[in-house]
Amino acid sequence: MYSTIFFDWSGVVADDSGDIFIRELFLGIGANNDQVNDIIKTYFKDFSKGILSEIEFWDKIRVNYNLQINEPISKEFKKWKGLVANQNIISLANEAKCSGLSTAVLTNIIEPIYTIIKQAGYYDKFDETIASCKVGFVKPQKEIYQLALNKLKTTAQQSIFIDDKLENINVAAKMGFKVILAENPNQIIHDVRNII
Repeated sequence: MYSTIFFDWSGVVADDSGDIFIRELFLGIGANNDQVNDIIKTYFKDFSKGILSEIEFWDKIRVNYNLQINEPISKEFKKWKGLVANQNIISLANEAKCSGLSTAVLTNIIEPIYTIIKQAGYYDKFDETIASCKVGFVKPQKEIYQLALNKLKTTAQQSIFIDDKLENINVAAKMGFKVILAENPNQIIHDVRNII
């Protein structure tokens, strides 16, 4: 019945969703809570779409929020626990492949983190990777889901989508995906096995 399974990276393949890490990173450079919320909704979203380069992103924050940012701030991204995959989820992806499904990562991600994960070889464990910073759209924009379906030559009705964010799940469900809201690795594994 299903041909393809799409895994979000943060909060699914990697245990850490990154939400707390990103907030703490911005708070650590002196942004207040309102500024952090604004940064995430605007500049960080554009950074995730690849519209802003890393240098442009930090320059925008420096200028528009009058924050002192020490160089090189990008090294902070290497401290994120979500750079490492949960091996049980990697095994689950292999299990899905053995069941005849194509596997893909469909993720909102900024370029420096994408590069680290790619260099670690994790994306090679999947058939395809659809990364927001490479395609110019972020979940829950419908365009990124459609790009993912086109890349895998499948339909929403033939696809399973796993994500830890309800807004991303809701859009996928409306498009016809079979969806799994990720809560923890054991639940993800249980739910995927029940489907495949």
